[in-house]
Amino acid sequence: MKSVLLLVSTAITFISISASMAGPASKSVTPPSAAKEDHDEASEKHDHDHDHESESEHEHEHEGEEEENASVGPEKGILIAEEKNGFKLAPEAEATFGLKRMTIATGSMAFAIPKTAIVTAGTETNVFRYRAGFYKRIDFEVVSKSQTTLMIRSKELAPGDQIVTSGLGFLRVAEITAFGGGAHGHSH
Repeated sequence: MKSVLLLVSTAITFISISASMAGPASKSVTPPSAAKEDHDEASEKHDHDHDHESESEHEHEHEGEEEENASVGPEKGILIAEEKNGFKLAPEAEATFGLKRMTIATGSMAFAIPKTAIVTAGTETNVFRYRAGFYKRIDFEVVSKSQTTLMIRSKELAPGDQIVTSGLGFLRVAEITAFGGGAHGHSH
């Protein structure tokens, strides 16, 4: 499992780097080791210049600001992450990981889905809904089941929504990356 997560994390990083390199402007990339050395030298100089600055003053500098996720944004594998809607992937990420979706049938309050569309995260069992370009892990209730399919109902599904049927492991890792783990991006 750890090797799968490492592989997916590496792929997200690769997609993010590929997307940024394909951008309109050419950017130079500093190797992490060189960037760390530069940062360490700058930090030393900064520390000497501000030896008398108190910690409490520094702590309040960023009060009220929203924390940004460096893995989410334009030219990244994950373009947007919103609590309400879920997360939006770059087209390259969707293509690279071969995500497949099925459209929910119209005119019904219960929807048939393959059992392979189920994702388990800890003690929770969910499906990933795709709506308006966003993926979101949602709760559902089983109405009936057969050997290969489930009839489900969810207040978070509407006719025309899509359910992800392939690439669920990648989506779960992308969700953890976008929201920092836990149940973020998932509603109750």
